[in-house]
Amino acid sequence: MLSIQTLASGSSGNMTVIRSAHSTLVLDLGIRSMKGTVAALETAGIAIESLEAALVSHRHSDHLGSSGLKLCLRAGIPVLAGPETIGEAERLYRWKKPAHDPEGSLVPIRPQTTYLVGDIEVTPFSVSHDVPTYGFEFAVAGGGGRKVTVATDLGFAPDDLLPHFADADAILLEANYDEDLLRLSPRHVKDKTRVASDHGHLSNMQAGRFIARVMETSRALPQAIVLVHLSRDHNRPEMAVDDVSTYLGPGRQDGPRVVAAPRDRPGPEIVI
Repeated sequence: MLSIQTLASGSSGNMTVIRSAHSTLVLDLGIRSMKGTVAALETAGIAIESLEAALVSHRHSDHLGSSGLKLCLRAGIPVLAGPETIGEAERLYRWKKPAHDPEGSLVPIRPQTTYLVGDIEVTPFSVSHDVPTYGFEFAVAGGGGRKVTVATDLGFAPDDLLPHFADADAILLEANYDEDLLRLSPRHVKDKTRVASDHGHLSNMQAGRFIARVMETSRALPQAIVLVHLSRDHNRPEMAVDDVSTYLGPGRQDGPRVVAAPRDRPGPEIVI
């Protein structure tokens, strides 16, 4: 068994739970308060002490916050991330004047390398964002090839990423903005240019086109597609689902279920 569930997904904070029959991981520690982090985990029936590890995709504050970081390190939960993100985690933790040294609990990981965390195989891969950022493949060791792939912040999705998503049983992919809503936004042009750049975020249409390419190269369709990291200002859940679904072909009613992850509450648990 492998399951995945977003607990928060958006610019105000991100956390996702990945579970097997024997291990529980979280991806990202971006919920802004300790109380909120604990409450989010409790909705999924998880105590912080039961986590095998926490993974962090990149150093932006909606993915790496001092509250979640402190909770994990105080409980002795290792935090795994890329080297630059680990450097930011060290800075955040020491800035808060910790009561103990986290040495050994902050673990740098590399892309294209598979790590066994509990009984879950974790394979990070690099994606294009304005700071070093990882997507992740998750699979149960000896689980018959079942796989979940997640990428929450990326400016574009080249064909180089297809092998990480092909044959996944579930896909969590960013669909951050609707192109028209972003264009008409009152935000500063520099901000809009960054969001739409190859080092910013993925639009609904970009997500839809990429998922269509994934399905063309896969031997079997995913059971579910979860659209994550939707912009509060430049997207709507129903719009993201409709936009992405237009790329999945006329028979999409028989294809994978497409849902949008809520920004500030738990989404559906996907069990494969």
